[in-house]
Amino acid sequence: MGTLYLKYRPKQFEEILGQDHVKLLLSNAVKSGKVSHSYLFSGPRGTGKTSVARILAKSVNCDHPVDGYDPCNSCDSCVEIDTGRTLDVIEMDAASNRGIDEIRSIRDRVFYMPSKLKYKVYIIDEVHMLTREAFNALLKTLEEPPEKTIFILATTEIQKVPETIISRCQVLEFRRISPNIIRSKLEDVCKAEKIEYEIVALDHISKEAAGGMRDALSMLEGIARFSNEKVTLADTFSVLGDGPIETVESYITSILDGNVDALIHVVDSIKNQGTDVMNFLRSVVEYSSDRIKDDGLISIGKFAGDLIQILRYEEKQFDLFKVMSAFETLKYKKISSENVQPLTDQVRQVEKVDQEIKTDVERLIRFYAQKDLSVYVSLSEADLKDLGDRILVISYTLLQNEILKEKDKMITEDFKSVTSRDVRFVFAYSKVPIDSMNDKLREPIIKVLSLFGGKILPEGGE
Repeated sequence: MGTLYLKYRPKQFEEILGQDHVKLLLSNAVKSGKVSHSYLFSGPRGTGKTSVARILAKSVNCDHPVDGYDPCNSCDSCVEIDTGRTLDVIEMDAASNRGIDEIRSIRDRVFYMPSKLKYKVYIIDEVHMLTREAFNALLKTLEEPPEKTIFILATTEIQKVPETIISRCQVLEFRRISPNIIRSKLEDVCKAEKIEYEIVALDHISKEAAGGMRDALSMLEGIARFSNEKVTLADTFSVLGDGPIETVESYITSILDGNVDALIHVVDSIKNQGTDVMNFLRSVVEYSSDRIKDDGLISIGKFAGDLIQILRYEEKQFDLFKVMSAFETLKYKKISSENVQPLTDQVRQVEKVDQEIKTDVERLIRFYAQKDLSVYVSLSEADLKDLGDRILVISYTLLQNEILKEKDKMITEDFKSVTSRDVRFVFAYSKVPIDSMNDKLREPIIKVLSLFGGKILPEGGE
């Protein structure tokens, strides 16, 4: 079967899927002979940036272009570029060659004319990974480009590319490929490779790929190898670590019914099955989106989407997933007046907890358990120091620190309402637990943070 994403990598503009605006612009540029000296391809991974860069390199050098712009893939120039035997098309991965020495090497060689082809083409992938010094060296080259040289820069994070670089390039935005286009391609590949498939499995893969054709083909290949050339929905769930639809439905139903016990059972089964939490939540979002008119599913879909963003920053993904899911279930818990019993065991337990709360900080955390779960979790996992006129809150994950800082005013007002104290909150972020530091270091750091807040950097920088 071979590696599918390599075997089915586009070799002509006409084979590029989902990027019609890019194909039109570049094909017109090649036909008119007005190719820019530098391009910046930006967009999500697996959407065709590097493939298009190679096709463009072949197009400008092709001896017999089809329709005046598409590479023929049979002339000496096309064959040499496809096989990597030419010295005039240079590819560099900036993720592993990000220093100034590599860019200086390009700068020193760039003024030499192409050794054999019409144009010398430099393709720099993941260009946002270059160091500041390397960018400065590249900038000089882009400002005064040689006549027969083309630079093609590619990045998944254009916001990290300096404006000085962007302003000297023609920027092309690659878009996520629609699930329908991906599914159609997967069907064609399955037929060509004689892979049996269920269309619902291809649908699921297409959505899981998140707009990336390369990811979709990699998933298809992995599932086909796992299931002996037959792609079923059940095998797709097994390989990708997604929860079966029944588990997704049970999870959502438990939350909407406010059934904490059932929710904990579902969550534990997810863990025991080895299901990936992030993939499971994406299935929840997908399920909710498909049935968005159903009562409650809009809120559940949003909750799952927000939780995905939170878990991206967490080491203990499963623990936080379980806690947040339980809190969400409590929000939906319906207690009708006729079902309220005087002082059940559960109520006694809550009262006992309330009686054990001794400090103002504990009262605040307890208050947010019912009001704002993001603040509750962030405060619960933070280190809070009550310094009298101010409360120092030290978070150990960056996201939680950002959540608390954004809600500074609300937290201050709620604290005054709960405790009748008027204090100032100071928020700080540390990668190192404060209490693990020795006394001589800990006390000065707490004093400084209580005045200015900010971030503690471990020795050696970030």
